[in-house]
Amino acid sequence: MRTVEYTRQGEAAQVLTLREEARRPTPGSGEVLVRMLVRPIHPGDLIGVERAMEKALRGQTGLVLQTAAGSSIGRLVSAAAVRHDLQLINLVRSTSGAEKMRTLYPSQPTIATCDDDWREQVRRHAGERGVQVVLDCVGGSMTQDLAELLADGGTLISYGHLSSGTTSLEALPLMARELTVRGVSILHWMSRTPRERAEDVAFAQDLAQNTPDLLDVAASYDLADFKAAIEHARRPAKSGTVLLTTPRTADSGHGAA
Repeated sequence: MRTVEYTRQGEAAQVLTLREEARRPTPGSGEVLVRMLVRPIHPGDLIGVERAMEKALRGQTGLVLQTAAGSSIGRLVSAAAVRHDLQLINLVRSTSGAEKMRTLYPSQPTIATCDDDWREQVRRHAGERGVQVVLDCVGGSMTQDLAELLADGGTLISYGHLSSGTTSLEALPLMARELTVRGVSILHWMSRTPRERAEDVAFAQDLAQNTPDLLDVAASYDLADFKAAIEHARRPAKSGTVLLTTPRTADSGHGAA
């Protein structure tokens, strides 16, 4: 059985190690041994993002701006926005990426941040209402620009850090404009009620069955090549999800975790 493990915090490629064991574990009472054939490497999670967005909007109709809209999570957020009649503005890096998103979601304005006037484009689309919520997985030096695009009392939700550089909290007009900055993590999902979790899973399954084109794969790597897979997952121009795989014939029939 092959496993990827870590025993300390730190850079993933440095702290993760591959272990191979000749014997597989024996399930105890009430336990099940699951063999994993495919594992996604992903920096964010749709469910966590959706719940944070609901709290930020407080049941009101508001305009949402999301970064990295062409990513796997970004496209899923766009699909969820269509289903829930949520007003969304998408930000992508390139002109070609913007054209692709406009084809997939023609009702949602898409802006390429490679344009010098991308901030002005956002303001034109937002109009007098302004942006109520920013969903950001880029972070870094872009955070200040995103905060400036928020309406007074708006919320910036961070669920990733794909960009280089940093922005200090002191540089953001938090007090003067009553802005809120919050993070989101899938770790808190287990605290939701069984009914709420079941609804989340059903929604994810429905998306997978009815819009499979949203779940494209960037590349597949054998589990032993996890370092190369991590590097690929962090490429700025990556499109789709990077997978770690185990062949069905691997490990002489033993399970892989």
